[in-house]
Amino acid sequence: MSARRDVGPVDVPVLVVGAGPVGLSTGMFLAHWGVRPLVVDKRPDAMAAVPRASTSLRTLELFRSVGLESALEREGWEGGMPMRTVFKESGLGATLHRGGLPPRYAALLENGSPVPPRRVLTHDQVQRVAWAELRRLGGEVRFGTRLVGLTVGDDHVRARLVDVDTGEERGITARCLIGADGANSEVRSRLGITMPDRTAIGHLHTAFYRADLGPVQQDWGTHVCFVRNDAVYATLMSKNGRDQWASHILDHPGKPQDGPSELSEDATLALLRAAIGDATIPIELQAVNAWEAAIGMASAFRRGRVFLAGDAAHVQTSAGGLGMNTGIQDGHNLAWKLAAVLSARCAPTLLDTYEPERRAAARASLALSRNLLQGYQSLDGDPNALYEKLAVDYLRGMMCYGYPQCGAEGTGGGEAVGVDAAWPDPLADVVHLGHRFPHRWLNSRSGNRISTLDLIGSHWTLFVAGDLPRWRAAAAASLRTTRHAVHELDAPQAAELAMGDDAVLVRPDGFVAWRGTTEESLRAVLRGWR
Repeated sequence: MSARRDVGPVDVPVLVVGAGPVGLSTGMFLAHWGVRPLVVDKRPDAMAAVPRASTSLRTLELFRSVGLESALEREGWEGGMPMRTVFKESGLGATLHRGGLPPRYAALLENGSPVPPRRVLTHDQVQRVAWAELRRLGGEVRFGTRLVGLTVGDDHVRARLVDVDTGEERGITARCLIGADGANSEVRSRLGITMPDRTAIGHLHTAFYRADLGPVQQDWGTHVCFVRNDAVYATLMSKNGRDQWASHILDHPGKPQDGPSELSEDATLALLRAAIGDATIPIELQAVNAWEAAIGMASAFRRGRVFLAGDAAHVQTSAGGLGMNTGIQDGHNLAWKLAAVLSARCAPTLLDTYEPERRAAARASLALSRNLLQGYQSLDGDPNALYEKLAVDYLRGMMCYGYPQCGAEGTGGGEAVGVDAAWPDPLADVVHLGHRFPHRWLNSRSGNRISTLDLIGSHWTLFVAGDLPRWRAAAAASLRTTRHAVHELDAPQAAELAMGDDAVLVRPDGFVAWRGTTEESLRAVLRGWR
């Protein structure tokens, strides 16, 4: 992407194609960082879908970081701990096994974030929160608007959009475009980008329905139940903590083995009743989908000024629940960089970090998805050995992934992330280059506790273990007009984070970009992005 120069009239700074949870979240993050996007979606009813995917802890942290904690409290509901499951003969029948992350890993989720680990939002709730915030910040969303043409120039993107109801067509010029339009991405197709390693690893049906099962979640101790009996192998997953459900129908007698096939309404209801264990409970079936569980990544996440995010860039199974979340985190990574480049605060080369960083994170997410689905497919008995085996995979895919090019090479007195940086043990929840800065509760000046993640928020942050005036001057000189903050930690706090005598620079997305002891080392890292 070339340096910004006058390219004539631009209708919008960024056009986002796709108004699902990834597209709307990406638009909202852009607006938060001062870029008012246009988000379009070919579906007139893109906000009307039944609840499907659910949030991860890291996704909720990102929404909290842009000031949406009250919205999360309002929209969210309490489920089980991440990866907590119960295995039963039927939803209302005998319990066979209870499973979850081993205690040492579950403790990291309990204590390693300011977000309550049992809080859940479904994809439709994410859309509502993101859409409301995007509009409040001056962004625009147009439903029923299809992309029908795309031309990528050196300094702009020209898109042709058509109203699906009226057929009216118009052109839009944007500085950049983001394709967040799903697994069958029109943007990816028009760029000629393929997904050559896409591999099908299963075929299943997912049913969405309402049913009053009573206080079953109190008995289960979670909102996710696996059922295996002579009639069906399926899940029962609450989508609102009450009466909204989704069920993956993994296997049943007579299931075709050669690909997805449609299930009739009567057959679906029969399988759901067998899974629930009470044929008298009324079921309001809303939808049932036959689909292919696949794993794959696009051959490129970017072509010039056009970027891919979410399922447009990588697809995975629903096992582990990270697909939507990995896509939202794509958008968060990209949004702050686009805002910095479009405002000329950072050099266009900053955008070169998007693909290697998000490809590394997606690999971790896809590995968990593949391994967990294959584990469930072959599981016959206690699931805890599977969860023990995949606990590190889950944490790395969800929150503890690392970025291989998070910083430019530093000079004497400091370190920045290199291409071959190894990922640490997630249980070593201390400062690591290229990884999310850890959460710790600190005491604020008012006497209330505050998370280190809240101190970072969504701007550049320098944590120091002493000599505060020197580092404030260094940050002001290096970051200049860029919004930033400098926070001093006392010796025990710095020791707990394994900072030593280092200062630690954290990016607006919460990832550690540098640590070191000299001002020149800090300046050298930031020069690589300016």
